[in-house]
Amino acid sequence: MKTLKLAILLVFISVGTLLTADSPEIPITLEAARELGREKSRFLNESETASKATHATAKANLTHFRKSVRPLLNKNCLACHGPARSEGKLRVDQLNPNLLSGSDIGKWRAVYNVLSNSEMPPADEPDYALTNADRGNIVDWLSGELNKASLQRGNNNEHSSFRRLTKYEYNYALQDLLGLPYDLANILPPETASEDGFKNSSELLQMSAMQFETYREIGLKALKRATVSGDRPPVVTYIISMQQQMQKVTGGKDDKTFDKDDANYGKNRTRQHLFNQERGKGFHFSNGKITPEPEAVAGQTPAASSVVLVLPRSNELKLDLGRFLPDEGIMRVRIRARRSTMAPDEYAALRLIFSAHTSNNANFSQVISQRDLPVTAAADNPEFIDFDIPLGDIQRNPFRKLATKFPRRDEFLHIRNESNAHHREEPLHVLIDYIEISAPFYEHWPPQTH
Repeated sequence: MKTLKLAILLVFISVGTLLTADSPEIPITLEAARELGREKSRFLNESETASKATHATAKANLTHFRKSVRPLLNKNCLACHGPARSEGKLRVDQLNPNLLSGSDIGKWRAVYNVLSNSEMPPADEPDYALTNADRGNIVDWLSGELNKASLQRGNNNEHSSFRRLTKYEYNYALQDLLGLPYDLANILPPETASEDGFKNSSELLQMSAMQFETYREIGLKALKRATVSGDRPPVVTYIISMQQQMQKVTGGKDDKTFDKDDANYGKNRTRQHLFNQERGKGFHFSNGKITPEPEAVAGQTPAASSVVLVLPRSNELKLDLGRFLPDEGIMRVRIRARRSTMAPDEYAALRLIFSAHTSNNANFSQVISQRDLPVTAAADNPEFIDFDIPLGDIQRNPFRKLATKFPRRDEFLHIRNESNAHHREEPLHVLIDYIEISAPFYEHWPPQTH
């Protein structure tokens, strides 16, 4: 603050010195100094000149509209927005093409938005589809006319359209600016459609003080996620090898296992289980408690194992992660998986769920993966599937930092098979032999977004 005051004082001293040098015998007031500064301002003078020139030369391009744009609108839009049918109470044949003096600039702006976003004509109306060249023709004309109209209204000191970004616009803007692939604006509510059916109408996108604060908090949170400070934080890493899990649960004894050649194997295979493909031995397995491995290094690729977790349709593996995950950062979940069969009419995909069970009356469970990731690898060629989960965006166990054992402090990760597998003799299962969980995860340090 002291530096700012000193700078302002120096500016006034400099101005006073210059004015005194020009006319040492005539004192000058502060208002006169301001006026003199405005007169000598190159920026203000050039802006005013450009403004007058724009205002004088701006003219609606109606010739191009009549020759090229109107025929396209009549051919591709009039069926739904014309005299016979006017969806959203919009008739393109009645819009004034003079955006500089007409009163339909708001509707033209809505037309521009849906055309430039390829929202109209609808995808389910192929008879009215626009070619890329025709769409570009209309969008280019509208863009130029809207720009001229905006400049003219600014020159005339008229009200110009101001609105907040929609949820999806703000999310895309943050992703593009910061280089982050995550859903950064997911806490914002969905937009309300206007009577014309548009979600980006300026009439409905005002910004209240509370909305401004929410947008600001989202932006700051996104900026914090894109930047780092200090040393690289320690990484919590879990390694789950199905071969080790098989040794752990069986204790190396075959009397706890079932055999693939058993008569009741048909029932056993519909439940998730660990299975040694070389020996044909299986063991029922649905969940496990794991702890971080201090010496583990994330991102390793161990040799594929013949011991796999067999995950049938709609089954899920539940892993107790304890209370060791950090509060913030990305949790990378790497799963090496394959399909048991390659039937072309069947698919399988993995979904992540996060949960906590603090007491008999307090628990939660939420899907944390943005989408289900398909399992496409053949049985003899497993591939890694990676999930990146922002820990700061998901619900967490509020008691995880307590020193007491009750309420329960554990957090659970569920890996679920979402599939349309049929009840065939050899149904499609997902086979998993290795899982790695690490947080906070960084591809590079410092991250490229920093």
